[in-house]
Amino acid sequence: MIDLHTHLGGAVPASVLWEILCDNGLQTEFQTFDHLQEYLTVNRGDIKNLDDFLTLYFHATELIQSSPHAASVATYQAVAKAYRRAEIAGIELRFNPLKRLRKGQYSLDAIILAAIQGLQRASMHYKVRTGIIFSLGKDVSIKDNWQIIEAAIRFRSYGVLHGAYGVVGIDMAGPESSGHDTDISWLKEIAIMVEEARKVKLGVTWHVGETTHSGPKGIESVLNIIHPDRIGHGIQIRRAKGKQKERLLGILKERQICFELCPTVNLVTRSIRSFSEIAQVVRMLDKEGIPYCLNTDNPYIVHTNLKKEYDVIKKELGASFELEKKAGRYCAAATFLKNVN
Repeated sequence: MIDLHTHLGGAVPASVLWEILCDNGLQTEFQTFDHLQEYLTVNRGDIKNLDDFLTLYFHATELIQSSPHAASVATYQAVAKAYRRAEIAGIELRFNPLKRLRKGQYSLDAIILAAIQGLQRASMHYKVRTGIIFSLGKDVSIKDNWQIIEAAIRFRSYGVLHGAYGVVGIDMAGPESSGHDTDISWLKEIAIMVEEARKVKLGVTWHVGETTHSGPKGIESVLNIIHPDRIGHGIQIRRAKGKQKERLLGILKERQICFELCPTVNLVTRSIRSFSEIAQVVRMLDKEGIPYCLNTDNPYIVHTNLKKEYDVIKKELGASFELEKKAGRYCAAATFLKNVN
């Protein structure tokens, strides 16, 4: 199975982050390993929504991963840990490289090259197919997003070696409370840069419909203007009704747009109340012949792995539902790793 939706910032255990921090001599608020581990341990009582989750953890993990050495170690360990915990066949790691420059102390290219080298080593050691997705930001400027697009194009498929595929796609991530998923003028501006990435066969995925801030309206706006290959989360599709539901399901089926479902993190961020809501989405998509797969999102922050994600949803769907078989087929068709030539 391939994990199509994993954020580097949440894919590395606290022990590895502590070793990186100590090796780099970085001065932070974390004076001991126990302090760092406690900080990165999810307390669901502290998280009321997705914005809380994005605010609480990632400034720390991104800071610690902000050096060439750290980027290389982080990408390697993210793959190694995922393989040892769930025997993955492949993984697409996503991150925003601009958030790892430590206020200009490092160059963008140095960070990217180091991340690619980490994946090369991991692919050789574990025989796992790997690729990088660069995350654009709903919380960053248009100018900065252009920098990320230009870097993705520049490094597209760079360093292909032993199952490591280099940069294979782009993503849009960040707080849905920004309103950008339904801001038509903003989406049209972003669509211009997305088309530049598409020209060089970079895959396109988009975080949308994870919360009610975006909802079915956000999904429809992104489908109509951005034309993504995949959707990150998209679980608000279950709230679509009437003509809107018909339109959405029709577009998704016709274009075979794959939903990257991430059950555990949706529960942690209170985007769902129970795993049964993810099972509801799976049944809807399955009935319509729309692709879907399960993913980890931030495995170490929310304490999961790919096997666990499938296990919790299989329990909801029942033994007769061939979840892994169906999702495996969809995943193989949707992965951006196949775009390399």
